[in-house]
Amino acid sequence: MGNSQFIRNNFDKIWPVHLAGFTKLLIQLRERFDGDLDLMLVLAVIGGRTRPEIWKPQLVSAEEMTSSDSSYSSQYPINIQSVAEFSGIPRETVRRKVGILQDKGWVIRDRDGRLSVTDTAAMGLASETDSTIAYLAALRTVFDGEDDIK
Repeated sequence: MGNSQFIRNNFDKIWPVHLAGFTKLLIQLRERFDGDLDLMLVLAVIGGRTRPEIWKPQLVSAEEMTSSDSSYSSQYPINIQSVAEFSGIPRETVRRKVGILQDKGWVIRDRDGRLSVTDTAAMGLASETDSTIAYLAALRTVFDGEDDIK
């Protein structure tokens, strides 16, 4: 049975855990981003251009990712237009959000317009990373009982 079918077959057990964890995470992120989920989404899109396979041969740990001495700065290039196209957020809005993220020190923009997430963002969002881990751990508890659900 494929993953999608497994989830469909066990949706009644998975959905409540997902809904509770995801809602809690979104509330925390909304608070962290001063109620501006578009700001969070812009950062996520830029951060999504960072690929774990560029950082190290294996996936970097959460502790390494949120430490100030990490060396995972290689990213695929992305600019404001690309963020707007990918996210569906208007270009001018993305430009303003990038300015806010730059002011926070969470994003840098090179002279060619390429955007990168900084170590400061990873460190500043460490508690949200912990909450993400807690959310995923809660989901895993559903899958750990996979023999009991089919």
